[in-house]
Amino acid sequence: MKRCRLILFLLLILLVGCGGTNEDSGAAEQFITEKGYTIVKKEKETYEYTLTKSQLTEMPYIQYWSVQSEAPDVYIGKQIRTSKFIVNHHPLDELSDQAKKQTVIYVMESGDDVIGGYSIPDYKELHMGWVYSIDGETLEEMTGMSYPGWLEEWNKAYK
Repeated sequence: MKRCRLILFLLLILLVGCGGTNEDSGAAEQFITEKGYTIVKKEKETYEYTLTKSQLTEMPYIQYWSVQSEAPDVYIGKQIRTSKFIVNHHPLDELSDQAKKQTVIYVMESGDDVIGGYSIPDYKELHMGWVYSIDGETLEEMTGMSYPGWLEEWNKAYK
């Protein structure tokens, strides 16, 4: 009887130990490393939501979706999961005001698909402004449009 309890106890420990990992982070981690960035730290899942059309004209969602390489239309009504990573060897590392020279990347996923993400320099203090694309490009660099022109087109599509 003691042997049976010991085996059950060991199996329970094994199951608990394996259950604490985030299986969904593998695709996001692979996405980042394939881009050539080194993951310094992976934080737990930061945010999960179901994307609605109205969110696409509200902050902060308008920022997040404005710097994606594909339109958000196919993700409306779908669950979006965002994971946070600290990386280095990123173009924004030099904008950071700290000695670490690292960047924060948020990877957006839906189901098994990595949508893309956005990035910000890892500043010591809070900075106001827009997010960058996953590779550190501004909205203007990605779209070739000024913000007012882009916003007018965006609002026509999503308001």
